[in-house]
Amino acid sequence: MDNMEKLKDKLKLYLSTLSENAQNLLHRNLEKALKEGNSDAASELILAVLRDILKVEEKIVPLEEFVKKDFFREARFFASDIDLLRKVEGRISPSSFDAIWTWIKRDVASPELLQKLAMDCAQLEKREISKHSSEICAELVAAIKKNLKLVLRDFGGEQKLSNHLGGEVVYNDLLDVLISAERLMPFKPILARMPKELASWATPEGEEGYKLISRYVQQAPLRTSWLFSAVSKNLTSARILIQLSTKLSGSDDAVQVAATVYAPAIHQILAEMEAHASIVDARLREYSGLDVALEHIWTWHMMAKALKVELELPTQCAWGKSLAEMKKKMTDILKREIEPTPGLVRKALRAPKNGEKEVFDENLVADAIRAAKIFEKTELAKDSLAMNGPISDVRKELDQAFEILTKSLVDRTRQAAGQEDENIKKLHAAAIDIAKSIFDEDFSEAFRRQLKAASTVKELQAAEA
Repeated sequence: MDNMEKLKDKLKLYLSTLSENAQNLLHRNLEKALKEGNSDAASELILAVLRDILKVEEKIVPLEEFVKKDFFREARFFASDIDLLRKVEGRISPSSFDAIWTWIKRDVASPELLQKLAMDCAQLEKREISKHSSEICAELVAAIKKNLKLVLRDFGGEQKLSNHLGGEVVYNDLLDVLISAERLMPFKPILARMPKELASWATPEGEEGYKLISRYVQQAPLRTSWLFSAVSKNLTSARILIQLSTKLSGSDDAVQVAATVYAPAIHQILAEMEAHASIVDARLREYSGLDVALEHIWTWHMMAKALKVELELPTQCAWGKSLAEMKKKMTDILKREIEPTPGLVRKALRAPKNGEKEVFDENLVADAIRAAKIFEKTELAKDSLAMNGPISDVRKELDQAFEILTKSLVDRTRQAAGQEDENIKKLHAAAIDIAKSIFDEDFSEAFRRQLKAASTVKELQAAEA
């Protein structure tokens, strides 16, 4: 045993003199030999010492990780930024990838394929992993097509398959996934020559990109939905995509653009706007979903603004009606949220009744801060909403309420003592936070200085006494 330990120490000393790259290469080769049954006692001893030097844990890496990535590689070029409520050709909802993969493993892959997916490839070279992955992807595609053929042959088969996948959108996304590699192929030269972030078609890069896109759509006008979907990932905003559609069609009239093969750009934007509006509604109903909801309100607003700026959009046309319906939905959602704001602010910051002590109610304050943040974002997005009246009414109430509360808090600050002093300081922080949302940074900073001055005066008076 002592001799073995001495041998290990000598090996460790020698192997430690090797470069890290040499150590890793030797480690991979020895692990591979062990896995293939080609190792002996000496190589296993060296491997054990190397594992100790490199602090290697025997981690299993299933081949599935690479196969799943490769299977959806081309399809991800057409992934939308958000899960869509309705299917749009050439746009794949992000959550569909996991739903489709779950269905493949559950209903499509044979036991042999599942065994291959579970194979440990931690010690395999990249080239070997790629080879195995490509072979399995090809087998999976063949198995899926066979499954589709059998299922769709039965009456109601499409509906049953949609249910198994998780809905019609996922089913149609599956069909798009299967042809995504073919659709992507002609776009690769275009995407390769476009900047990763294109903010204008007027730049040299934008002009070159536009020429490539224009040349392609003239040759394959029925593939514009796929092209717009792939290209949109290189555009900094929805507005640039709308500009592409109007530029190609030679018109900014929504009715005329809608009659061209370039209409899919607007269809994609409207579909994403519907999804953003739905998320706003869902997240605002969850108390913890505020930050996400605010992001989606602003994204929806910027997309609505882009449509308004870049298109002549009569309310009687299909796109105009769709936008009007979304505006009404967003208005109803946000009106529900902002109308109670003045009352919530008054409750959170109000002065105690005669004889009662100053109280800081954490829940009331949280509700008021939340309402103020929603009002702030709603007011900023008012040009895209049909609620100037409600926003104006709430703004007027808030201005009046805060004028009274400001004076009240300053007076109460001078009078507070003991625990009341702690509570009034907490109310200061809440009031400043609310003021920042309802007004602006400058107002909240001026308010903070006013409250601090009141606290300082009280402290000086206490010191003199």
